[in-house]
Amino acid sequence: MSSGSIVTELFRCVPAVQNTDGDDTPRHLGWLMLTGLGIGATIGAGIFAMPGIIAGKAGPGGVLSFLITGLVILIVAICYEKFSCRMPQGVSAYSYVYHSMGELVAWIVAFGLFMEYSFGASAVAIAWSVYLDTAVGLNLPPELMGPKTDAAGVYHFGVNVVAIGVVSLITAILIFGGVSKSAKLNFMLVILKMVLLVVFLGFGIAHINSANWTPFMPMGWDGVLKGAAVAVFPYVGFDALYTFARESKSQKDTRIGTYLTVGVVALLYVAVMAVATGLAPCFINGTPNPLFVGSEAAAPLAKLLVSVGETWTAQFIAIGAVLGIFNVLLVLCMGGPRIFRNMAEDGLLPKIFAKSSKGNPTFGILLNGVLVAAIAGFMDFSKIADMMVLGTLVAFVFVCIGAVKLKLLNPILPIIGALGCIILACHLDELVLRTYAITCPVGLIIYGLYGYKNSRLRKAE
Repeated sequence: MSSGSIVTELFRCVPAVQNTDGDDTPRHLGWLMLTGLGIGATIGAGIFAMPGIIAGKAGPGGVLSFLITGLVILIVAICYEKFSCRMPQGVSAYSYVYHSMGELVAWIVAFGLFMEYSFGASAVAIAWSVYLDTAVGLNLPPELMGPKTDAAGVYHFGVNVVAIGVVSLITAILIFGGVSKSAKLNFMLVILKMVLLVVFLGFGIAHINSANWTPFMPMGWDGVLKGAAVAVFPYVGFDALYTFARESKSQKDTRIGTYLTVGVVALLYVAVMAVATGLAPCFINGTPNPLFVGSEAAAPLAKLLVSVGETWTAQFIAIGAVLGIFNVLLVLCMGGPRIFRNMAEDGLLPKIFAKSSKGNPTFGILLNGVLVAAIAGFMDFSKIADMMVLGTLVAFVFVCIGAVKLKLLNPILPIIGALGCIILACHLDELVLRTYAITCPVGLIIYGLYGYKNSRLRKAE
């Protein structure tokens, strides 16, 4: 086979409308449930932990970080919505890129989405385990709360049995409960999280000291952009919403769910960030305030309330966050297997990934559960969240480029979106970029060994 024909095969594209024979996917999700799923995956570990992390990078200017990221995400969401109109059977960025950019690029995006959901769910599971310990005091031996790296940089082995347990519970709920029950449970947990945030805002506003907002950008625009890069993590829930696009009752429901998710989330993030930075100074004598230092599970909102004397309210927030983060984990574990299902239908993964029961791809959910439990149980939190962010940004860039190629909307908008994602990616930790440069080729090897030979498009040709 000539090199030209190989290149042609690598960039072959799926048609916008495919054969739906045998597709038993239920269309049972209206705009309310879709919005709940989007907000459920977005309002969680990010809103309860990220304001502190972003404040440590950008200071009060973290409000601008959330606004910048929100604008970029809105542009990407518009591209998603246009693709969804063109490809009603499509699932998230993978399907949209497969249609617009070709098979090889679609595989790269799918690899990024795999990191988004697997690493993201693992990070959230670790956060949940520490929030639970903080809220109720598990008093488990340190070696059963996962591996740790101490202040001297020494690694201590451990197994996070709580994270493994919660992932196992989520997997069982998804396999035996089906999509409808899972979506209803998600919606109830979304309402709980909204109540928690209203409580934080209501009690926090009374203690704001406007002097804490000065200087507004202590680290300059570089700090604001570093904060914006990290802020991608809290926003990526709308992508999870599009893994359910095939189950939407109508395109109108999908459109309403998209814009409500992005709008509500942006409003809440900006409000929470403004209140959080008003409760305490971000920097003390040039060093980050200890209240804003910590990992995903540092619970900065609770600690900030304690610092101003709202102890009972802080305890309420910490306990509620346990249920709120459980909700995020539920949606993330639902999203990844749906990517696997579409890849299997395209021949890029074995057919067993396409089999579903009660609307859920059972084998994909089971395998995803094993992978997430292994990562959450045996890995240090470290850069897991950043790995999720990078995989997501890679997918967003190609979705925007695909929208330009197919002329789905004015090209200026998706070009701005793609450039915005690239700028944010460049402000991530360098170690994350180097790790992706190593792990991405591993995904391409899997494609070469199985996906390329078994591609449905290749066989059809």
